[in-house]
Amino acid sequence: MIWNRIAGWSLILAPVGQLGGWTFMRFGGNEGVEPWSTIAHAVWLIGFVLLAIACVELFRRVRSRGAGQILARVSLAVALISVTASIAEMLVDLYVGFATDTRAQWEVMDQQIRSIPAAESILYGFGTQLVYLGFLALIIQLAILRRISTTTLTLVLATLVLFIGYEVLDGPGRQALMPFAVLCMWLALAPLGWRLLKPSPQAADAITP
Repeated sequence: MIWNRIAGWSLILAPVGQLGGWTFMRFGGNEGVEPWSTIAHAVWLIGFVLLAIACVELFRRVRSRGAGQILARVSLAVALISVTASIAEMLVDLYVGFATDTRAQWEVMDQQIRSIPAAESILYGFGTQLVYLGFLALIIQLAILRRISTTTLTLVLATLVLFIGYEVLDGPGRQALMPFAVLCMWLALAPLGWRLLKPSPQAADAITP
């Protein structure tokens, strides 16, 4: 099926997109150095689209009833709304980059956008972080239903702990957390993606190793 291929590659490549965007920002994108800033945001944009597809696939695997299905729908809605905010953030940053010629102009336009009511919180604050809450809720439901293994659940929990550590900690060691967080995320999602890409349709529903 076409969906299996799209969802399979999304599960495999979504973490790669997150790490790719972060890496290119380290090359100078944080300071607005081109072309790294544009490349980083473009890679992140693709990564967030893939993450949205991955969340939809996780939701499809829940296949619960009653309260469980309602919880799954709420979790997916939270994840997709948050991913939409992240995609909007990338598009805004790309637009600002294309519309300005100097770093000073970039900072002025960026501040104008951030001054819009709620824009700071939605595009650059908690709005873009809620995806991980919805993502975790879907993973926990799948673990309870035994649609994924405890290893996958553990890797996702490790991913979130490392992400939180990256956001709240300071100092030189902070930067080392992001690659490990994305590695854990990839190890959790890639096996699910590979199973979807296998010819046998039964393989996609099997519990991961």
